[in-house]
Amino acid sequence: MPTTPQQLYERSVDQVRRGDVRAALNTLLDTVAADPGHVGALDAAGRICRMLGAVDDAGLFEELARRPDEAQPLFDLAFRMVDQGRADVAVPLLEKCRRAAPDSPAVRRELAFARMQDQDFSGSRKALAPLLDDPSLAETERLDVHLLAAEAAAYAGDRDAARELLAEAESMPADEDQLQRLDALHALLGRSLHWDSLSGLGLREWHFIQHAGLILKVAGGYFEDNSLGGRFGLLELRGDMVAFLLQRLAHLLQTYDLVPEVCVPASDTAAPLAHALAQRLGADVAASLPDAAGRPTLLVAASAGELQPFVAGLARHRADLRVFALNLEWERDAVLCSEIVGVLARRVLLPWEARYAFDAEPAALRAGAEPPKALRELPADARPPAELGAELVAAMDALPDDGGRSRAEFEGIYRPLRHELLLGHEQEHPHRRRFTRLSPCRLTPGARPQANGNPPSGPDSPDDEGWHEPLD
Repeated sequence: MPTTPQQLYERSVDQVRRGDVRAALNTLLDTVAADPGHVGALDAAGRICRMLGAVDDAGLFEELARRPDEAQPLFDLAFRMVDQGRADVAVPLLEKCRRAAPDSPAVRRELAFARMQDQDFSGSRKALAPLLDDPSLAETERLDVHLLAAEAAAYAGDRDAARELLAEAESMPADEDQLQRLDALHALLGRSLHWDSLSGLGLREWHFIQHAGLILKVAGGYFEDNSLGGRFGLLELRGDMVAFLLQRLAHLLQTYDLVPEVCVPASDTAAPLAHALAQRLGADVAASLPDAAGRPTLLVAASAGELQPFVAGLARHRADLRVFALNLEWERDAVLCSEIVGVLARRVLLPWEARYAFDAEPAALRAGAEPPKALRELPADARPPAELGAELVAAMDALPDDGGRSRAEFEGIYRPLRHELLLGHEQEHPHRRRFTRLSPCRLTPGARPQANGNPPSGPDSPDDEGWHEPLD
């Protein structure tokens, strides 16, 4: 295996010769991580980005290749690497940038954020320490520093330091976004009290404490009711509706090579779902997680509440286990793991579930009086789960062919989010999306650079392009 920057660079050249340009780009990023001033790697990365149609990224690599020792191009590329989920590349770029611009608060804040994303929590705190009492920062900027430092301290397992930083933050003027972040940090620390020890926790476990992992909303589909963000009120699913959602999930797992060997139902209600997915994916069905015997497993739930008995196993990341829940209610802080895929909906009733109905009394109707209502139970479908699952698979096969449009739409939502640490429903809970995801240097779209070199605070979205400030 190549170990030096030059060896990595030479490996990328071989990959280009073989026509594997995307692998070559990843190797070039590894080269830049090992040597942020490797002009050959920067220039080659720029050319490959242009070949792949990423013109903006190409410009960042090319500018740094022209000015490899200047702070602004170092910062610009590092900022983009953080946004792309390559904090391992951003950190050495920002460390070099800090040496070129030692007095820039923006560089320190971005370095702290990148280190935190790279799970170097002590390094993140060290980068922020000089800014906690920096007189050149405005009060709201100091508050941003305190919030980021408190978050890093929490992830480092230092509850006392996080609590002290939050106490100081309480006395600082805050905008609405900062108040939400402050509340979220208090909630994070409060929930962490249920853990006997914080030693060894990584970002996955902390985000499990925070609330949940990756949740998908319903994307497309001929039965959506046009409510906000694809959400539903009371929704009684027909068989073809369930088949549509399961088909999207099966496609998703196949696209990203996440096909399980075993499906395990979390409840009797979820059993037909597990059998349908198993039949579609060519997997086995096991009665429990221990029965899966460590094979790649998909735990299938009909609702998030069914996952409660599995909390101990889900809190820790397991490479062999993923989770799917058809009915996830975000407001209830569903207990989920970082590798979840699911559909965000509310009060979903599955076709085979028992239910209740009100019936009017015929005699009262004849008398013209207000009809009293009698409650009666409609029993659950008593057929075996495997038979119900086969019926769902048949419904999948009978779904109308739209040429792959719905599949592409669904995967298009998942693709840019699959590496995120923390997500929320953007309309209902925007602060959950911003809380740990965004760089402190991000701005709202259209905000113009400021001359003081310090980024103004404000809400943002991970999908925004936005501007950040020049360092000079």
